[in-house]
Amino acid sequence: MFRVAGPDDLDGLYRFEILCFREHRFRRDHVDWILRNERALTLVEDGRKAVTAAMMLLFEGHVCRVLSVAVAPKARRHGIGTRMMQAAEAVCRERGLSTIRLEVSTTNLVAIEFYRRLGYRTDGVLYGYYSWGEDAYSMHKAIVPTTSPVGTPPLTAASHLT
Repeated sequence: MFRVAGPDDLDGLYRFEILCFREHRFRRDHVDWILRNERALTLVEDGRKAVTAAMMLLFEGHVCRVLSVAVAPKARRHGIGTRMMQAAEAVCRERGLSTIRLEVSTTNLVAIEFYRRLGYRTDGVLYGYYSWGEDAYSMHKAIVPTTSPVGTPPLTAASHLT
C-alpha cells in the first residue's frame, strides 16, 4: 500500500535514494525541496524495516511529471513499479490532468521498455539533458478522464493508495 510522504520522511527517503541509485542520485536538498513543494507529491511503500519503493511527481499546469521512480533492489520484478505508475495515473485523473510525462536515460533500456509496456510513447530526444551530459528520451502518456463512482474518496495527502 502506498502513502504520501512528507518532510518528516526526508532521512528515510534520502537513505533509499542512496540504496537505489549508485550514481546520479538526487541530492538531499533536492529531495527536501520536492517533499516541501506544494506542486509535488511523493508516494512511498513502506516495508517492514524501511521504504521499499518511492515515486516523486511534480505538477505543472495540466501535466504531471514523474521525477523519479525507485524500487528497492530486493523488491524489484514484483509489480511494485507498475502499481506506482498506475497510482500516479490515478492521481492525474483525480486532479483533471491530461498528460503524464517523464524523462529517461537513453541508455536505461530496462526502464524504457517498462514505460513502453505501460503505454508511454517517446516524443523526442533531449540531448545533454542530465547534468553529467547524458541524453534522455522524453516520454508521455495521455490520461483519459474517468468518472468516479459516488462515494469514492479522492486520493489526497491523507489517503493511502494501492
